[in-house]
Amino acid sequence: MEERVIVVKKPKIKICGLTRVEDAKALNEAQADYAGFVFYEKSKRNVSIKEAEEIGSYLNDKIKKVAVTVNPDVKLLEQIEQAEFHILQVHGELKKEVLEKSRIPIWRACNLKKSQDMEELEHHEKITGYVIDAGTAGSGETFAWEEHQEELSKMRETVFAGKQFILAGGLHAGNVKKGIELFSPDVVDVSSGVEGKQEQSGKDKTLILEFVKKVREESLV
Repeated sequence: MEERVIVVKKPKIKICGLTRVEDAKALNEAQADYAGFVFYEKSKRNVSIKEAEEIGSYLNDKIKKVAVTVNPDVKLLEQIEQAEFHILQVHGELKKEVLEKSRIPIWRACNLKKSQDMEELEHHEKITGYVIDAGTAGSGETFAWEEHQEELSKMRETVFAGKQFILAGGLHAGNVKKGIELFSPDVVDVSSGVEGKQEQSGKDKTLILEFVKKVREESLV
């Protein structure tokens, strides 16, 4: 009897938390699909709109820019749109006026601690994707993958149907293939997993290339 081989689709890749021009150049070399810029003062990866524009100017045209925000207001939305970002990623509260006025697609983020966190997410045609992240943003930890695997699978067939599913939280080269096999995400989202030692700033090109290689290898189970 022949062994059945399932080929798991290769997701697109988002590298989040760019803070330097060197980071953008590393993404170009790795041929990443999305570049994330964090606009949140409490984050160590926080950048200004002006800084993001400067760094983003070094990205090749194929890489889409994602503005990562927490409780954004209309003023920030307008600045993000003026800076020609492609996607607005929202953690925390998605204000009604932001949803109504946004002229760019929205990725709604969920810091998953309990099942109800996903069930409470908004649903709207402007929301084109859902980012399922660790309970504590920027912690470098995954959420409880096995615990939520079945529930996430059901939600993708119903609530999240037709939307992109972005797997985030604690990903790195050592675990990303398992994450792909468990969830078959449309996008994998990495930040701390491609950063070097704590005293070093920015991303580590070697770790980025290693991560991308793992994602783009044939995933077989």
